[in-house]
Formats: sequence, C-alpha cells, structure tokens
Amino acid sequence: MHDEARSVRPSLMIDFVRKVNERVRDDRRFTISDLSLHFPQISRTLLYDLKDAVPKWLTSQAAAFYEEGIQKLVPRYDKCLNNGGEYVEK
Repeated sequence: MHDEARSVRPSLMIDFVRKVNERVRDDRRFTISDLSLHFPQISRTLLYDLKDAVPKWLTSQAAAFYEEGIQKLVPRYDKCLNNGGEYVEK
C-alpha cells in the first residue's frame, strides 16, 4: 500500500530521527546548519520546523507527566488524612 500524500516514508523518518539523535548525543552543540550538512536530503525548512516542534512536544509531555504524578498523589494524601496524619497504618 502506498500513501502518496506523505512526502517522506515513515521508515525513512524513523531512520532520520535515529541518526539525528546519534549526532546530537555525540555533540550537544550540533546546530541546524550542521544537520543540513550531514543530511542534505532533508530541507532546511523541515529542519527549522522540527526545531520549533520539538520543544512544544516536550512541553506537552512534561505537562502530562506532572498531571499523572499529581493524580497519583491524591489517593495517598487522602489515605494520610484518613489515618490521622500517618501515611502508614499502625
């Protein structure tokens, strides 16, 4: 099955993300210009779009992570209050 609407096949994008991850881990100061030199097949526009999208995605992940953590604290807090301030029953 072929999807003509996409400009990049998912397998190629996964491979690209893996390679970028390796490059960034090797050198944290890796820039968009460095990426465009190492990956000439990817347009600079796409690289800049990725640069803008990644922090937004990370922020949304952090919000979900903290929300989940807070929701786990609520039953513990209730248990502590119901036991007279002691979290562990005696």
